[in-house]
Amino acid sequence: MQPKFIFSSRPSGGDYHAAVAFAQANHFDGIDWNLDCFRIAAASNARKVFCDTALNSGLPSRFHAPCHDVEIAHSNPNFAVSAFACIRMYIDFLKFFGPTYINLHIGSRSISEQELDWNTAVRNLKELVRYGKEQGVTVCLENLKKGWTSDPAKMAALVGESDAMVTLDVGHARAFLKASQSKLSLEEYVKPYADRIRNLHLYEIESVEGRHMPPDNLGAIRDITRWALNHGIDWWVIELSGYDEALHTKALLEKEYFGR
Repeated sequence: MQPKFIFSSRPSGGDYHAAVAFAQANHFDGIDWNLDCFRIAAASNARKVFCDTALNSGLPSRFHAPCHDVEIAHSNPNFAVSAFACIRMYIDFLKFFGPTYINLHIGSRSISEQELDWNTAVRNLKELVRYGKEQGVTVCLENLKKGWTSDPAKMAALVGESDAMVTLDVGHARAFLKASQSKLSLEEYVKPYADRIRNLHLYEIESVEGRHMPPDNLGAIRDITRWALNHGIDWWVIELSGYDEALHTKALLEKEYFGR
């Protein structure tokens, strides 16, 4: 198995034409569309322009659900219902890419756990997973650097009860381990839900301020990339905010895995 190096649309903001052009020109293997950076139009005619651009790019697409203003586990029922409806709407939009994946958060922006409700989280996630399967869209829950999904046992419980898959965000995981002064390796850290991981978000670490930091070298993330390949996880999203950072990280990975 060989890894696939995936361009995150973050640097392009809402310019999906630019995202496609950059990914094609620089020989990425796919695009991860970050829907916090732009939204897919509800109007079918406007949505078709994006879908046609992405589908005709020759590159497979996966998706990162909006999370800045979307929290399916919120203890305020109005907020949780709205968030659930938003993600379900995106599953409807994305079924034309099927089979594909959508990645979502529980606990974004370091929200206090007092503002969340566990039963709401499980119920909404489980229903989104079920609905996604009907539409050919696999729902993945991403680990964060704080909160429930930073705790391997709670993360395992959430995905186990809901049947969700997992996106392993390496930078979030490393930030949690650093902040908690844990001696666990990344491989040990993810062991409770390792069999559910389907995607990597790959960068050095998330800073205290929330910036995704590019690696100078692969020293800190080499072991987890090798582990991922050994476990059949080959969709590696280079989740950085700048074009140059993405290219630099891709070059490091290509040298490591392809000798070029």
